[in-house]
Amino acid sequence: MYIISINYKKAPLQIRDRFAFREEEQSAFLQKCRESGDLARSVILSTCNRMELYTQFPEEEWEEETESEAVQHRWERMETVVCEAKKIPVELYREYGSCYYGTGALRHLHRVACGVDSMVMGEDEILGQVKQAYYLAMQKQCTDFYLNTIFKSAITCAKKIKTDTSLSKSSVSVATLAAGRILGFVKEHYPQGARVMIIGITGATGSTVMKNIKGHPGISIVGTSRRHGADGQVIGIEGVDMIPYEERYGHMGSCAVIVSATKSPHYTVSSQEWHRARKLAEQAGKAPERFLFLDLSVPADMDRMISRYGMLYQMDYFNELARSNNEKKEQARKSAEHMIEEQIDSLKKELLFHRILPRLPEMKAAAEQFTFEQILYRVRDGAGYEEMKSFFGALKKALEEG
Repeated sequence: MYIISINYKKAPLQIRDRFAFREEEQSAFLQKCRESGDLARSVILSTCNRMELYTQFPEEEWEEETESEAVQHRWERMETVVCEAKKIPVELYREYGSCYYGTGALRHLHRVACGVDSMVMGEDEILGQVKQAYYLAMQKQCTDFYLNTIFKSAITCAKKIKTDTSLSKSSVSVATLAAGRILGFVKEHYPQGARVMIIGITGATGSTVMKNIKGHPGISIVGTSRRHGADGQVIGIEGVDMIPYEERYGHMGSCAVIVSATKSPHYTVSSQEWHRARKLAEQAGKAPERFLFLDLSVPADMDRMISRYGMLYQMDYFNELARSNNEKKEQARKSAEHMIEEQIDSLKKELLFHRILPRLPEMKAAAEQFTFEQILYRVRDGAGYEEMKSFFGALKKALEEG
């Protein structure tokens, strides 16, 4: 398997913005991959902190190329397709991107799914995002036995780590960090209470923020959504004042906190429109004195000029908050890394056995021409020391276990 990646470790927010794929873009991209032939087996993952393309190429046949040349050419093919889809110069990817192949690629995917590679170590959202990306690729018929087995292994490993280690206990994610920031802001500046608007409250991040602040004394929540029921009304959420997305500015001026967590290609909060909304709220005597803006989206949802009117925090702000959380989870990370290596070893054996399986009848027929002792001597003469040691070790263990 091959991976190309743009992620928070090397790429700043404005670069990750440019490489982000919205859901409809992912579907179109996978369709194009399936039709292209060589990228037909691919999965694309696009989150706030990373864009990654996972591709399983046909059985390795290097022809006139060396292995390293072939690997490089396949990475370049993946880079070109992604950059063409996003209309970005490939040189920009090569400045900020990372590439993985073989065991390194398997390890990277497992670390991503398990939250070990996340900006906020042990976060819960990433596993759901990996699963969603994988299921979309399956729906688009872009997976085969190998990709299915690899992604199922990563998902299984992530679930086991969440159960058996403390990596995700009292887990912290961008959404929970944002909720904590909101609660601290309201407690400090509005002890008598404040209104909080969450744009995109029905999404994964928005709903997590809502659940973490809902019910706290003095906080009332306004949620926007594009989803409507059969009667044409916005689908309600208990304890939340739900409004149509298009009416957000009519309520925004009276909210002390505005959170945006959507996948919109356009700003959900523009500086100019917010200023108008605030003026209207002032005229009605409902405008707060202090404002907090939390932009939890990539690409950015909020016009950066909004920071003239209050505190604006975007995705990269949470990097510093994540560091202290990660330090506390270092021991759990070591346990998780060990479990990942064990899982990868099992996965590689399963993939190897699948490749060998069609040849078993042929191998069995060939083996029947020799005695057991002759086979052992052939292994001794044809294998290197480590290979022979592994073979006899595995044989001894199998015989002892019956």
